[in-house]
Amino acid sequence: MRWWTVAGVTGALLCALALPAAAEVDQAAVREDAQSDFDPEYLALAGPAARAVAEEYGIPASVTAAQSILESGWGGSKLAVEQRNFFGFKCVKDRPGPIATGCHEYPTTECTPECQPAVARFRVYESMTDSFRDYGRLITTSKYYAHALPFVADADAFITEVAKRYATDPEYAEKVIRLMVEHDLYRLDAPE
Repeated sequence: MRWWTVAGVTGALLCALALPAAAEVDQAAVREDAQSDFDPEYLALAGPAARAVAEEYGIPASVTAAQSILESGWGGSKLAVEQRNFFGFKCVKDRPGPIATGCHEYPTTECTPECQPAVARFRVYESMTDSFRDYGRLITTSKYYAHALPFVADADAFITEVAKRYATDPEYAEKVIRLMVEHDLYRLDAPE
């Protein structure tokens, strides 16, 4: 059973530090599962967090929600459950950055371009909200994504530009767009 099912939507927001451990999940498998495992309870939490990021940083909530789904397997990945890291953000030079609270080592796969097993240090967050805020901060302040910012009014164009630097998967943008279409995540971009 997933943590948000057990705690309930409101309880999960208040109890974000007390998440149970989950089985280790291969990141590629997480991304494949995200394409089909619709979870309305996860979306009930991720949608408002994505809208808050849109309000604070001016980037499409639909993209933020879809990337969190793809990166965390609807919130079920070990990294999301144990470290509340919903975007797979790594620590840079063993520093967590201004929002994360620490770093934690996990086995992963690095592709440069051949894929091989590796160990990386991933950011640890106190809450889902902090993970989403760090996403917005990183996308809007990093020189790697500056080229995408002129496209914020068009979610598909925006993720297409972000994906050029965000992921090594050549189909990454298409996967995010497919999630936005299949689950009508564009509705998150409309005013409430």
